[in-house]
Amino acid sequence: MNRPKVYKVLLLEDDESSAKLLLHTLERYNFDVTHVVDGMSGLTKVRNNSYDLVISDVNMPYLDGISFLEKGKDMLKLTPVIMLTAVGEKDQVKRAAQSHVTAYLLKPIANQALLEKIAQVLQLKPENIIDKKEFPLQVNVTELSISQMQLDIKGCPGKKSVEEIYDRFMLTLAGRGSFTNLRINLDNSFFYEVRALQILDELIAKIIKQTNIRASSLFVDAEFFKNNVVDLKPFAYLSEVNIISK
Repeated sequence: MNRPKVYKVLLLEDDESSAKLLLHTLERYNFDVTHVVDGMSGLTKVRNNSYDLVISDVNMPYLDGISFLEKGKDMLKLTPVIMLTAVGEKDQVKRAAQSHVTAYLLKPIANQALLEKIAQVLQLKPENIIDKKEFPLQVNVTELSISQMQLDIKGCPGKKSVEEIYDRFMLTLAGRGSFTNLRINLDNSFFYEVRALQILDELIAKIIKQTNIRASSLFVDAEFFKNNVVDLKPFAYLSEVNIISK
């Protein structure tokens, strides 16, 4: 099974509470969200990056959502845009219609309405949207021999998963320094998280720094590396270990 597509979303929203709600909803699923608080920052982002979807509020400081679309039309090209509007913004909606807005959502935004609108705009089937909460993190540590241990990780990691996995591993290690070899087995759901490789790199760094296990004696086993072309150069520790493709 290949890693599901991670959709890159640019979110323009200056209201802190609305932004938190939208980020919390989107990051639960396979969306990689970049958040900015005004249209000027949005222009900088679309000038230097490509996105699968733009979600923009209408009223923002420095440059409002409609002006952002007007100024960024050549950079956005065919990128679909969902405009967030409030009651009483009829004039702005008329301007937005001339800027090729793909869809509208009325504030306050309900989670289900947001997901349904995104699925409609991106033409996604239900199986294309992955709920990461359906894959809770599971960690198991096995002593294979006097010198070798195995770390099995299943499920999708969260923000504090590095510490959680590391603490579980060290608890099993229990201060013993005889272990010099480690095999880390990862299932596909681990890579549903956008930051999976960074999380893995940070975990390996902690293990190498705090134990007798060296990079040359650490093996990472995951089908993910067989099915995906991955540039490991940005990951200082992960790039040094032995990668095994099932």
